[in-house]
Formats: sequence, C-alpha cells, structure tokens
Amino acid sequence: MIRASRRGVLAGALAVPTVAGLAHWRWRHGEASVLLHDPALEAGRRFAEAGATRGGEVVAIEGDRIRLARKVLERKPALIAGVSRHADALMIEEVAREAGYVPVAALHGRGRACTDECQPGWAALGRLAQAAEGNWIEALADYAVRPGELAGASIASALPARADPGLVVGWLLVQRG
Repeated sequence: MIRASRRGVLAGALAVPTVAGLAHWRWRHGEASVLLHDPALEAGRRFAEAGATRGGEVVAIEGDRIRLARKVLERKPALIAGVSRHADALMIEEVAREAGYVPVAALHGRGRACTDECQPGWAALGRLAQAAEGNWIEALADYAVRPGELAGASIASALPARADPGLVVGWLLVQRG
C-alpha cells in the first residue's frame, strides 16, 4: 500500500506544470533547441526543411548514433526534437537519459497523436499534431523551434496533407527538472 500525504500530493501536482514549462522557459532565456532527423526518411527530410525554414538548428541522424547524441548533448539544449525510426529514437533517448534528459512526448506517424508515452503537461502537443493532420511533422518542427507558441497548427494546416509511413516517430526530450 502506498501512503500519500497532502504535502506529497501537492508537491506532485505542482511538479507537472513545472516540468512541462521548463523547456519553454529555458528557450525564452537564450537556450536553444535542436532538431534531429533521419535524412533517409521522407518525413525526416520534411522535418528538417520545416525546422530550417523556421530558423531552427537541424542535425541529420547519420553515422554513429551514440557519438552524434553525445555531441548534441554537450551543448545542453533546452529541448531536443526528432523525427526518425523508432530504433534511432530509443538509442538517442538512452544516451540522453544518461545526460539528464527525459522523454516527454512521442508521436507516431500513422496516428498523428500523442501515444501513452506522452507525459502529463505535454498532451497539447498531441492535440496540435492531430489538428495539423497529415502535416503533423511541420507542426512538430514549428513547436520545437518556438516552444510554447501554437502557430504550428495554423501554419501546417495551410499545406496540402501528406501521409507518413507507420515506421516514423516524432519525439521530444527535455532536461530533467
């Protein structure tokens, strides 16, 4: 049996919005986000193009994934977003966990929705992806470049809808609060 005190419940309730808002706060105070993409995937190339168009730092997932992840993590970005195959997302996530990052959202290509992997406080990202429909990749790039702004849904909805294969996953990592 787990005992919960009023103080413990309040601390937990206060921690959720704090963790969800941390990346946005850090981004507003000069820390950048990094967008990782698999250039072998059409969805990855779309993510890179959308991120670069919006002024984001875009890095291709090529070569040794572990070395690439460590190199990106050395700069301690406030937020790391990616569009890749599931295996690459898991490998990069594992290295990021060692550096103090936690996964907060995962969006699967066919469903364009936040999966059960989305943490409390990050469900809005799933709703944003659903509203953008086939352009969820562009909406994710817009969010990653400008966290906290919901322009992604309106920008992406102006584009023609595109289908994505089921092997594509969009993901988001932030530093542990």
